[in-house]
Amino acid sequence: MPYDPSPYLDPTKCALILFECQDGVIGPDTHLQGLREDVVKRDMIANLAGLLETARETGVTVVYCNMAFRPDGLGAPNTPRSDNTPAGPPGPASVSPVVAPLAPRPEEVVLERIHGMSTFYGTPIDPVLRDRGVETIIPTGVSLNIGIIATTVEALGRGYRIAIARDCCAGDPSSYADDVYRNTLNNLAYLSSSEEIGKIWRSR
Repeated sequence: MPYDPSPYLDPTKCALILFECQDGVIGPDTHLQGLREDVVKRDMIANLAGLLETARETGVTVVYCNMAFRPDGLGAPNTPRSDNTPAGPPGPASVSPVVAPLAPRPEEVVLERIHGMSTFYGTPIDPVLRDRGVETIIPTGVSLNIGIIATTVEALGRGYRIAIARDCCAGDPSSYADDVYRNTLNNLAYLSSSEEIGKIWRSR
């Protein structure tokens, strides 16, 4: 049974989070081609661009959480992939830019992390959101395999509500992404669409 998110979508108390919407992650040349396929299939970038425009028009807080990499792997999560990636020379972290249709504006919050699998771990996002009076988070981007779930669980543990636009997230493979919505996120978040969330924001 779908639940109505509208009581919790006052734009002044919402934050739209764009998670790893970067060229190196979801762009045409990414090595994550399975993920890229689902991004294209769901028209995620165009849908998210529309929701982002509405968020900006209605006063929603916009936050970007970008993944950064040190060439020597210092601080990277201890995953099998990281463990088996040859380390390079020491040096500052590099950050792939956000895809052009979703590029941040100067006044928006852009966070970079070299560790952790969610928006919260290793970033100052919690005090940023509380300073803005945010009560509901709309996580978007990739992936439904890890980052969106991790962000949702950590946000719930901190007392936030979650609403998710199903057409603004992607996973690999696409069938698994659908399973995540059906079997996991429907128990944790208000599932909706970019059109419906945008309509609610504009009505306030």
